[in-house]
Amino acid sequence: FPADFEARLEGISAKPRIAPQGDIPGGADLFGDGNVIAVDLPGHADGQFGLLFNGLARPLLYAVDVQWLLTALTETRTPGFPATLIAEDAAAIEPTSAMLRRFLGSGGEVMLCHDPAPTSYDLAPEVA
Repeated sequence: FPADFEARLEGISAKPRIAPQGDIPGGADLFGDGNVIAVDLPGHADGQFGLLFNGLARPLLYAVDVQWLLTALTETRTPGFPATLIAEDAAAIEPTSAMLRRFLGSGGEVMLCHDPAPTSYDLAPEVA
């Protein structure tokens, strides 16, 4: 890392906040143009956030591991015992999941880090 790396860091809390717009969640505007928003995702881990790519034709929310599978999210299945055991705030998991379901219902797209289902954002096999 460069010698001045730490001095150049800027925390998310220093970024301007964007208010929710209907079922599109608000959050910290990372680049100041409204295209990439850090969205708070309480429940699984302290300080966890996802990235909302708001500038796409169909907004995409990379929701990390709020759930492991998109089908679990859309079928309103709660995380099982191991996940709730290690959750930072198990009571916040369902409200966060409900917010993601509303986002999906309004036409947004959600991607989760553990879901093995292919997405349109995966690299083509010849590129990977």
